[in-house]
Amino acid sequence: MVSRSALRFFLAPFSVFLLCSAVQAQKALRNDDVSLDGFYQFTQTASGNGISDTASKSVGGEASFRHSFHPLLGFEAAYDYSRFTESYTGQAFGYQHNLHVFSGSYYVHGPKALGIQPFALAGISAAVFSPSLNGGQNVPYQVRPAANFGAGINYPLLGSAIGLRIEYRGLYYQAPDFGLQKLTTNAYRLMSEPMAGVYIHF
Repeated sequence: MVSRSALRFFLAPFSVFLLCSAVQAQKALRNDDVSLDGFYQFTQTASGNGISDTASKSVGGEASFRHSFHPLLGFEAAYDYSRFTESYTGQAFGYQHNLHVFSGSYYVHGPKALGIQPFALAGISAAVFSPSLNGGQNVPYQVRPAANFGAGINYPLLGSAIGLRIEYRGLYYQAPDFGLQKLTTNAYRLMSEPMAGVYIHF
């Protein structure tokens, strides 16, 4: 049977390790926040080469991580997901796909007023159009580069630790054609995503 002193001897290094890990994690997450948001998506119709591409409206979600390297400046990494259908001129069926958007942005905070802090951001994204199994018409996935931008407000709910985030985010990119000439518009369009969610600040 292991004595208490022996047990303390073996557990002491692990206790120190866990304490140091917690301190390092706190330092690593200093001036950071994570957020989860839901959004409503609507997109402009893209027209070109005698073809119009109309996207259906949908809802989606976003997860983001922000780091502030200055009281007013920082960067954000975000992932968006939504699913909707592209309808092209002359095509009997729509092309349903999952849209995955991976974004990197710089943001700037404005001064606080009544606890509300405005912000704006801009950056670049990779938009991955991944056709669904049943409604994707067996076309291949496609990746488009995009420019993203947005603005919104943070409103603290529990001190500075948890708050509400309301935001508009736009994504500007070339409409997908999935590598098919009959779907090619060569046109660019704007996707709009008004969103709301919660953030946790470290």
